[in-house]
Amino acid sequence: MTQNKVVARRMRRFFQQLPPGLDPSTVAAEYGRHLWDSGAHSLVDEKKLSRSRFYVGLSVEDTSLAEFTKRTALISDTLLLSHDRHGEFRELDSYASHAIGFDMTHVHSSTVRDPFTLRYGMHCPSLEVLGRWILDAEPLLKAGLVWYLPSYSTITRNSPGPPQPLDAIDYLIRDGRVIDASGGEPVKGRLVRPICQMDLPFIDGVDLADFSRITIDELDSYSAFRDFLRLSLLNIDDALNETQSDRELVKIGLEIAGQVRSVRSEMKRAKGRRAVAASGAVVASVSATLVAVYGPALQWVVGVIGGATPGLWGLLQAREENSTRPLREDKWYYVWALSKKSNRSLL
Repeated sequence: MTQNKVVARRMRRFFQQLPPGLDPSTVAAEYGRHLWDSGAHSLVDEKKLSRSRFYVGLSVEDTSLAEFTKRTALISDTLLLSHDRHGEFRELDSYASHAIGFDMTHVHSSTVRDPFTLRYGMHCPSLEVLGRWILDAEPLLKAGLVWYLPSYSTITRNSPGPPQPLDAIDYLIRDGRVIDASGGEPVKGRLVRPICQMDLPFIDGVDLADFSRITIDELDSYSAFRDFLRLSLLNIDDALNETQSDRELVKIGLEIAGQVRSVRSEMKRAKGRRAVAASGAVVASVSATLVAVYGPALQWVVGVIGGATPGLWGLLQAREENSTRPLREDKWYYVWALSKKSNRSLL
C-alpha cells in the first residue's frame, strides 16, 4: 500500500541512488541535495492540492524527529516534518543560478566568486540526528506515510533563497506544545494536540526503526487502529475543560490497554492450538511415508490411525482455524505488536 504516491516515488528514487554504508550525517546531506534537485516545492504543491484532511505538517524546533513521527503517524495519512530557520545552517552545494531562473539583479558580484554560481544549504539542528531518522524511517518514507522538507537558504547578501512555504506547516512544536501555524484546520488540531500529549507506552518503548517496520508489515491493522484513534479523539467534546479532556484521553488509553491484553490472550490460545495441530502433522507425515514405502497393503492401517488422529483433511482444517490472519487484520494486533516489541506494560 502507498499512501501518497508522489512522496513515495521521490523517496524510493532517493534510496535507490543512495550509496550503501554512508554515515547518517552524509545521508542527511544527500537527502537535502536530492530534494533540491528533484524540486521540493513540487512536493509542497502536492500537499496544497491534497484533499486529505489528515495530511499533517509539523515543524519541530529541536531534534525530536523520531518521537513526533511515531505519535503523529498514528493519526495522519501523510506526515510532513521540517525544521524552522532557527536551526544551524548547513551548506550543501552550489548551483548555476540561471539554470533555475534565479533573479541576478539583486546579487552583488562581491557576494559570490562566480556571479552565475550560488551556494545553498539547509537549516538543521543536527545532520547526524536527521540522517539517522531518514535511515530508520525508510519504510515509512518509501510508502509515502512520512517525509521531511528541508528549510533551504542560499548564501547571498540580498536574497534568502527559495523560502520554505509557510503554509506547508500546520503546527509548530515548541517546548512540547502544539501551536497553530498558518491556519491549522480545526479537525487536524483536535487530532494533533492530544496525540502529542497522550501517554502512549506502547510506542514510547519502541525505536523508530522497529516502529517503521511493524507499521509497514501490519499495514491493514495499522490503518484500522488509525481510524479508531481518529474517531476517538474527534469524539472528545471541544467544550470540555482541560481536566475533563485529560480524563477522556485516559479513558482511551485504558481501552487500548484492555484490548491489547485481549489480543495477547488470543495469541497465546492460537499458539497452543497450533502446537496441537503440529503434533498431529507429525503423525500424518509418518503415515504418509508408510503408505509411500509399503503401498496399499498398509492403507487400512493408516486409515485406522487417521481415525484417532488428525488426517490430511483435519490438518488442513486445523491450519485454517488456527491461522492468525484474521487476528492480524484487527486494529488491536498492530498495537499488540508494538507493545510486544517495547516490552513495556500498558498500565
